[in-house]
Amino acid sequence: MLDIVFIFLSAGFVTFMVAGILLTIFKKEIAFNERVSKYFGEPGKKQKNDPLRKKNEEKLREIFDRYWNKGTDMLNQKVSKVERKKLDLLLRDAGNPFKSAIDFRLFQFVLSIGISIPIVLFILPAADNKMSVWMMAIIMAILGFRLPVFYLGKKKTARIKVINKSMPDFFDTVNLMLEAGMGLDLALAEVSKKYKGPLSEEFLQTLEDMKLGKSRREAFYDLRKRVPSDSFQSIITSLIQADQLGIGMAKVLGNLTVRIREQRREAAREQAMKAPVKMLFPMVFFIFPSLFIVILGPLVIQLVTKGLGG
Repeated sequence: MLDIVFIFLSAGFVTFMVAGILLTIFKKEIAFNERVSKYFGEPGKKQKNDPLRKKNEEKLREIFDRYWNKGTDMLNQKVSKVERKKLDLLLRDAGNPFKSAIDFRLFQFVLSIGISIPIVLFILPAADNKMSVWMMAIIMAILGFRLPVFYLGKKKTARIKVINKSMPDFFDTVNLMLEAGMGLDLALAEVSKKYKGPLSEEFLQTLEDMKLGKSRREAFYDLRKRVPSDSFQSIITSLIQADQLGIGMAKVLGNLTVRIREQRREAAREQAMKAPVKMLFPMVFFIFPSLFIVILGPLVIQLVTKGLGG
């Protein structure tokens, strides 16, 4: 137990030492940026326009890109097609925060090595129990490898929430343009240009696919696959069916927007019903003990000091 405490204290000491050294080195630059931001509101404008600084940044970017491209070339030969397809699906659901599946896999390896190597270099030589340090390094390496996957899951959930939240207003605006006599494709293009967010980006991608030769049905099928939201997928399915049957899109979208708002109201009611259950455990473990201590504490002290006859 003492070895683990020593390991964490050593890691904290090394972190504070590195932070202190960096603050000492860049002390003048930090003070200059603070003064400029205080009086002019544009921190570091002079330094940003410095050609020498720009040249150094470009050199660093070139070196980084060169080694990053070498890493992607090495991984490109080792990552199988099945694994790459799985990574592409994860990235697609999260909104493609990385350029490709190979870049994401390389970032996983870099993060894993960057977390585990400092433990081996700085903590292992001073530790008595070498095995515990190696176990800690392995655990941190696995954690660093899995953290980007957790990040994609969180980003996917946040993206679905944003899409579900923006759907009623988006489709209401499209419905108004359809009732005014505009076509569906043109209405989607105009609304997507005015509304910013993942929903507009997906529809712009769909319109680009249609310009490249895909039919509206195929483009909408691809759109339904790209967005992992049940309510959105049901709406796109209704639009595909209405397009096949020749039903008026304005009427369909009007009914769909009403259904979307009803689903959101039901979801809000469901969350409200879950709130008492979620509050139960914090109340039992945190709030009730504090109340018991405040209410019964004086009585317990009196019983201990004076007894029942006091």
